[in-house]
Amino acid sequence: MAEKKTILIVEDDFYLVRAYSLKFEKEGVNVVSVGDGEAAIEFLKKNKKPDMIILDLMLPKKNGFEVLQEIKLNSEWKNIPLIILSNLGQEEDIKKGKEMGALDYIIKADTSIEEAIGRIKKHL
Repeated sequence: MAEKKTILIVEDDFYLVRAYSLKFEKEGVNVVSVGDGEAAIEFLKKNKKPDMIILDLMLPKKNGFEVLQEIKLNSEWKNIPLIILSNLGQEEDIKKGKEMGALDYIIKADTSIEEAIGRIKKHL
């Protein structure tokens, strides 16, 4: 039997993390979550690499663009598939996120949880 995939969700909205976690776990995916940018980097330093990172941009301590940059500059982490899940929907934010290496950019307000999970699973 294949090992379960693990997703790291970097998101400070507890209710959103819970909703995504429940949906992913029903799909057989392990979910680990942290609530700020610094905690995301600390998690990556101390744990086995996740199979994917879901990253919010508006985070306490270190914003998502800073976290994304740090991940992409690290030789151990740069190839972890990363999807931005944010309410920042400006064209320049989307362009910047993708140019920095995000596989996809999902705008929370415009996307149902089911639709977002479908898009995320395509990359997992």
